[in-house]
Order: sequence, then structure tokens, then C-alpha cells
Amino acid sequence: MRFLGHPVHPLLVAFPIALLALTPLWDGATLLGLAKLAPVGYWTELAGLVGGGLALVTGLADFIGLKEPSPGLTNAALRHAGFALTTLSLFVVAFVLRGGPAGEPGALVIALELGGALALAVTGWLGGHLVFRFGAGVERR
Repeated sequence: MRFLGHPVHPLLVAFPIALLALTPLWDGATLLGLAKLAPVGYWTELAGLVGGGLALVTGLADFIGLKEPSPGLTNAALRHAGFALTTLSLFVVAFVLRGGPAGEPGALVIALELGGALALAVTGWLGGHLVFRFGAGVERR
């Protein structure tokens, strides 16, 4: 998916990467009693999930629009998509369990968020692999 000739997916992934990666830090600080940052974690997680949903839709559009994908490219893209879905699923479950902006996140919520952050790192690495190894989304002239 492109806007004004530029791919949209790489632009959109920056926000959920940053927001979802920060969420376990805010919630961890709250759990450890260092600061009361649970509301920050709640809103950061919510914004990251919304951005992640948008990134997922544009990534799917890019996948569908691949011209002559090789088996290696298709395999890498499916792994990237699988980790992206895993990431969002872990954060959605954590978000539901946290109990709203006033709720204090427990150890299970933070464990889910840390698992989501790890899956997020793998997702990003695989996304870079798609671009740098296979040239996915790169316009050749």
C-alpha cells in the first residue's frame, strides 16, 4: 500500500514498535513500586494496539500486492505476519487482563507484555529481512 508513491507500512510500524516496547517498562515500574505509571501503560498499550492494527492491515495489503513472490519471500513474509499476529495477541490479552486505566497490572500482565515485546523484536527483525534480503516493497528503477 502506497501513499504519494511511498509505502505506508514502514511509516506505521514505528509507532506500535515504540509504544508496545515501552508498555512493560511503565507497568514494571508500577509493579515494583517505583512509580504509579499504570495509566501511562494503559494508554500506551491502547495506542500501540490501534497502531499495530493499522500496520497489520497495510502489511497484509503489501503481501497481497507482491509481484511474482518467490517461495523464500512468501515464507519469510508469512513468518513475519505470524509473529506480528502473536505480538498483537499477547498485548491484547494483557490489555484485557489489566482492568482499565485505573487497574494495576499484575505479574501475568507484565509477563504477557514481555512476551509480546520479544515477539515484536522478532517481527521487526523479520520485516527488515524482507526488505534487505528480498527487496520487498523496494521500487526498482
